[in-house]
Amino acid sequence: MPALFRSPLLHFLLIGVLLSIAQGWRSPGEESADVGVFRIAIEAGRMEEMQRSFAEQMGRTPADAEIGRMIEAEVEEEILFREAIARGLLERDGGVQTRLIQKMLFLEGGTKIEDAPALLARAVELGLHHEDIVVRRILVQKMRLLGSTLDASQIPTPREIADAYRSGRDELRAPDRLSLVHVFMSSDRRGERMRADALALRDELVAAATPANDAPTRGDPFPLGHRLERRSQNDLDRAFGARFGELAFALELERWSDPIASAYGLHLIRVDTHESGQVPPLESVSDRLRLQIEERRRDANLEALLSDLRTRYEVILPDTGPMPTQMPRLRPLERNQEPG
Repeated sequence: MPALFRSPLLHFLLIGVLLSIAQGWRSPGEESADVGVFRIAIEAGRMEEMQRSFAEQMGRTPADAEIGRMIEAEVEEEILFREAIARGLLERDGGVQTRLIQKMLFLEGGTKIEDAPALLARAVELGLHHEDIVVRRILVQKMRLLGSTLDASQIPTPREIADAYRSGRDELRAPDRLSLVHVFMSSDRRGERMRADALALRDELVAAATPANDAPTRGDPFPLGHRLERRSQNDLDRAFGARFGELAFALELERWSDPIASAYGLHLIRVDTHESGQVPPLESVSDRLRLQIEERRRDANLEALLSDLRTRYEVILPDTGPMPTQMPRLRPLERNQEPG
């Protein structure tokens, strides 16, 4: 047989052609699944697996409320997966179809590539799409995207963006920034003398009116430098430790501070400038505001879809182990009821 006919690339292309021919097999339209009530059963083994995974990641067993959130996430994914199947998303994704057909080719070694439509139908009949985590993730993600799609009326208008700008000025305002010089006292070098040395040096700097640029040489070397330009409170907290920025921003200008502790030791600080943050012009943030509005509306669309879909499902939980005291937006059946 010529090498060309053994090529995986040719097989892939043939699959695509045959799948295109087989589109009549797929489920109809964008309509949702039947509006009757369906059941989702979470087995005891799956509950144990979720709790074990949580314990491995967090180093402790989950609280009842956390178990509830895990169950909710599990059920939400299952609902979206089923809805994706009901809306025919599996039949419209060439990558998912190819993956399922390749699995069937592996399971049925004598089957020919030309039987792709039949292979796909058998894969679905056998439920291979339920067991394949990659297929599930693809379909769930596609359903999330579909459920969060904006219609034309939800695209933010210039007026809505301007309204968001006016109402969000505080959030848009740039942070205040300090420029400062500090003298460092190392805890490693000075030990118990560190605070006394810092207080004595502060008095000397004030009495001698030592120039700010000369003062750092009176202390210890500091790896991050002694002059810091235009740093925000968060910048200082990240560099020096919690509350350092808050204390620095409370200082008066051009006066040496009392010793302020950091993760490294003590610091005498002299603030040169304190710049107030400014609100950027609308033109420079309009794209960001538009994306924020769109994201909120996408989230709302998806939540509205999920709220509707949840009313069509009842959840059956195992009658073992700790159960959550709250399961928001879910309606568990009696825990000893058999799955339907």
